[in-house]
Amino acid sequence: MFAVSTVPDIESVGVVGGSLGGLFQAVALAELGLDVTVWERSAGRPDDRGAGIVLQPSVAWFLSTFCDVDPDRISVPVTHRQFFARDGRSHHTLMRQQMISWGAIYKSLRDRLDSARYHDGQSVTALTPRRDAVDIHVGDAVHSVHSVDLAIIADGSASRHRGLVAPDRAPHYAGYVAYRGVIDETDLPAELSAVFRDRFSFYDGEHTQFLCYFIPGDFGAVAPGSRRMNWVWYVRADAAGLDRITTDRDGTAYGLSLPPGLIAPQVHAELLDRARTLLPEPLRRLVEGTREPFAQAILDGRVGRMRQGRMLLTGDAAFVVRPHTAASAEKAAADAITLFTALQQLPSMDAALAAWEKNRLAEGTALYRHGIDLGQRLGLNDPTPTTATGAGRTL
Repeated sequence: MFAVSTVPDIESVGVVGGSLGGLFQAVALAELGLDVTVWERSAGRPDDRGAGIVLQPSVAWFLSTFCDVDPDRISVPVTHRQFFARDGRSHHTLMRQQMISWGAIYKSLRDRLDSARYHDGQSVTALTPRRDAVDIHVGDAVHSVHSVDLAIIADGSASRHRGLVAPDRAPHYAGYVAYRGVIDETDLPAELSAVFRDRFSFYDGEHTQFLCYFIPGDFGAVAPGSRRMNWVWYVRADAAGLDRITTDRDGTAYGLSLPPGLIAPQVHAELLDRARTLLPEPLRRLVEGTREPFAQAILDGRVGRMRQGRMLLTGDAAFVVRPHTAASAEKAAADAITLFTALQQLPSMDAALAAWEKNRLAEGTALYRHGIDLGQRLGLNDPTPTTATGAGRTL
C-alpha cells in the first residue's frame, strides 16, 4: 500500500454523503494518513437489490489498489454484445466486459474504511466556511459542529449543499425514465438464462432502449446460481407521467425515483402491457418475471465549478451523467484518485485543489455532453428539458 505522507495545510477531512462517491474519497484520503469522517443521512447498511454497473477501469484500479480486492472475483464477465430485433431474433459481436453491482463496490469500500470513521443516520444540516476550515453541522434538534480542514460534498444528484459551491446548477429532467429490475438467477427458467449467458444484451426500439446482463448476487457473490439478472428499460415520460411512475401504491410521491417494492398496481400493469406490446419475447419475459421493478428519472446536471474555498463537489453532486455513459461510478472513482494524486504530489493544498478542479471539470463536462448525445441518437431526449422540480420536489 501507499506510504503515509504529510499533506500540506490539511489534516482533517469531512465527507458529506456515504454512498459510493463519498466512500471513494474517504478510502483514498485515509490512505494519505488524513483524519477522515463520513456522515451519511440514511440509517443502516443498505441491502443489495440495486442496479448493475459496468466495471470501468478507474473503479477496477481503485478496488485493487486501495481495497486489496481483485475486481475479477466480484464481477461477472461477458464475452459478447447481443442485439435483439423486435421479432426476438438476435445477432452478437465479440466484446469482453466485466459487470459488477452497486453492492459489491459498496461492500469493498466499507470493508476497507475504519468503521469508526463512518456515521450513518446522521444528516449534515449546514456547512459554514471559514478562512482555513469548514464547520460541518450534524443533526437537527440537537446538533454538533465539527471543524475540518477540507469538506467534500458527495451527497448525490439531489445534493442539499451543491449551491454552496455552484449556485443555480440544479439538474434537469431529460424527459425519460429508467425502469429497472433484478431477478435471482435461480428464478430464471434455464432456457431463458441460456439466452443471456455471457451476453450484454440490447434492444433499440422507437424512442426506447432495453438492456440486460448478469451481475453478482449479494454483495459480490458470483458462484453459479448466486448471480442476478439486471435489466434497464428507458421509456419516455412527460412531467405528469414521471409523477405517476414515482408515486407509490399508497399515494406517496417520491419525486425522481421509486425504490423496489413500491410500484403502484396501475403503473405496474401499464409497464407489463407496454412490455407485451413493444419488447422482443425474451426481454418481455424478464419484465414479467420481476417481482419488484423500480424506476428513476434520467437527469442531466453540470456545474461550472467544483471548488469554493475548502469545499469540494464530487461524484453526482457535481456532474449528473446519463446511465448510457456507464460512467457514474467511474467518474466518482476518478474524482477520488485524482484528488489523492494531487494532494500527494503538489506542494500546497491550494495548488492541489486547483489542479484537481481543472481536471475534473473537463472530464465531467465531456461526459455530460456525451450522455446527451447518446440520448439523442436513441431518440429519447426531451426537446424541452426543464429543471427537475414539481410535485414537491426540487434538486
